[in-house]
Amino acid sequence: MSQVIEVDDSTLLNKYENNQPRKQRLRRNVQLLFLGLSAEETAPLITLLRTSRISPRGKQVNNETEFLSALSERSWDLILCTIDRGEFTSKQAISHLKRLDKDIPVIQIIPSSDSHLLLQGLKNHIQAVVPLDEKELVLINIRRELDHLDNRRRLRAAEASLAEAEKRAQQLMLSSKNAIACCDQGSLVCINESFLDLLGFESNEQVEGKPLVDFLNFEDRKKFTEQLSKMDAQHLNESELQLSVQRSDRTEFTANMELSVIERNQKQLIRVLFRVDDHHVGGLLNEDLDYISGLFNKHHLHKQLEQITQRAQRGGNDCSLLYIELDQLAQIKEKRGHEGSDQLIRDISALLHKKVNKAHLLTHPEENAFVIIFKDPHVEKAEAFAEKLCQCIAKTCSTISGMEVQSTCSIGITVINDSTPPQDELLNRAKMAIADLRKEKGNGDGVKLHIPQAAIIEEKDDEYENIRTLIDQKNFRLLYQPIVNLTSDDHKEQYYEVLLRLLDDEKNMLAPCDFMATVEDSEASIKVDRWVIEHSLIQLKRSLNQEIKNTLFINISAHVLSDTKLLTWLSGVLRKNKIPAERLVFQISESDIAISPRQAQAFTEKLQKIHCRVCIKHFGNALNANDILSMVHSDFVKLDASYTQDLNNTPELDEQFYSLIQQLGSLDKISIAPQVEDTKTMASLWKAGVDYVQGNYLQPPKEKMDYDFFAEQ
Repeated sequence: MSQVIEVDDSTLLNKYENNQPRKQRLRRNVQLLFLGLSAEETAPLITLLRTSRISPRGKQVNNETEFLSALSERSWDLILCTIDRGEFTSKQAISHLKRLDKDIPVIQIIPSSDSHLLLQGLKNHIQAVVPLDEKELVLINIRRELDHLDNRRRLRAAEASLAEAEKRAQQLMLSSKNAIACCDQGSLVCINESFLDLLGFESNEQVEGKPLVDFLNFEDRKKFTEQLSKMDAQHLNESELQLSVQRSDRTEFTANMELSVIERNQKQLIRVLFRVDDHHVGGLLNEDLDYISGLFNKHHLHKQLEQITQRAQRGGNDCSLLYIELDQLAQIKEKRGHEGSDQLIRDISALLHKKVNKAHLLTHPEENAFVIIFKDPHVEKAEAFAEKLCQCIAKTCSTISGMEVQSTCSIGITVINDSTPPQDELLNRAKMAIADLRKEKGNGDGVKLHIPQAAIIEEKDDEYENIRTLIDQKNFRLLYQPIVNLTSDDHKEQYYEVLLRLLDDEKNMLAPCDFMATVEDSEASIKVDRWVIEHSLIQLKRSLNQEIKNTLFINISAHVLSDTKLLTWLSGVLRKNKIPAERLVFQISESDIAISPRQAQAFTEKLQKIHCRVCIKHFGNALNANDILSMVHSDFVKLDASYTQDLNNTPELDEQFYSLIQQLGSLDKISIAPQVEDTKTMASLWKAGVDYVQGNYLQPPKEKMDYDFFAEQ
């Protein structure tokens, strides 16, 4: 392992600061506890998860002592067990989980489908019992349980936040300068000092427990009672009214009373805030109106949307949100100034005011956007209504200094129902629909309904055939990402990883994890690997002809390990083209080695005989990782990306990481950390003694090998 030289880490890291591209799509890190499963049984599971962008970090336990010890070490996301083989059973494990109040889902992996085992497992409160040979079913159940666990964790976090928020709200209410009182069934249960001062009382005991109507003018008491009944019947969360209030000395004053529903100790109360000054104009607050359009503004939209979404979440109040963006407003403003854009907004606002029934909510929250809450449960009606609006807006002309201006619009629609997200996400969904519309049509001018990703039903057979066709046509492209020495500026070799991409019909690039799962037969997989090797050698030959000493890291699949003809072919190609074999480093996944250890050992020995080098990638997840290091000789070890992602998050994990790097160094393995995204991670990797780093922070994958390895100019 390279020695960490004494340099200023800030100087070294600043060399990477100039260009920070977008972040890579990171894998999901999952902490797994394997109960009773052998290393040979866990290897295919780890491979299956990795192909689905899940980074498994696991530990194997076989008895009760190891199980309880593991539970005390850290928080686990999932327990994978098999049929009971020893004294410690899965039923006992679940009993311990309940006793310790540990929320960890358990999935039992059985050798083959067996209804008796399925029934027995479910009786033992195992979340799922799945046969190992049903890979897709295994993956679906794992993803489902992880999603359910995430939801439960978010719920617990939300409940804790709610309790804290209620506590802060109580403190703010008591210290507020505004007079505030809380009512339960019309009776006062909580008041603040400002309320006592406003009404002229000296202590809480004088007013608590009494009906609030006792402090109102006799004529206004009925209004207040009716308003409470209306809020309850219509599920309103907020309301306002102006009433006369009596002080303790029977003098009266007029107050604007803002009523809102709050929750305190899991009980709904009515909070009443008294404002003595009258800010109403025409029955509406000034802050609720947009001064250009005359329509309700963003403030009013958010207030109403909060009530609408809460009613919808209770069920039976479905409606739709229409987000309308003017497509040419920016160009109109640039050519005609604010006068032109403001006039168009006023004219379109007038049009919408005529076309939108008062039963629906019409707002102008942004300069370039109108939002309509279409209060009808049938989304088809909302779409039809939006289509008509789209046509009417496109025909609307405004005259500015004798010149006509007009704009088309794009309308994104999202449904508000009992599973609707928070209002910010709701608005984002409608904006995403507009973005998709403009991507499809180029100029917008249309209507698009947002479909949540989870609701999109993929046509698996068609997708499979389409990808197979693209693979048969070899519609591939190679990208290159640099692997950079972190501990020294001496770059005798320039390392690049070769990354395969498949171009779909729209020229989008698909990564191997998105398409290689459809290549089920080994023959097709080997053909893909051969194509990658062949075209990588072409690029390597070109760089060597230019006297550029590049070394390529090439990924190979598990199927290649059994291909006896590949190495003979490779050796011949290298000799024919006079390419030094040491310029090739073949990357093999740790889990592939764990599944086929003998084949991997034989394959890597033959690679080294022709002087190619070996890198074990995704290292650190297999239960027998140390055995793999001793079994397969490798020059490089590339850590699993989950280590990089977890760095700086948990001190205990950081110490484990440092120990792992030291272990690799003692074995003379050159360590590589992938998916590096920021300076902080770079600094931690440098401190740990990692030899090489790779990631979008340095440079994203590109079609050319043009990274500046700090060579002298």
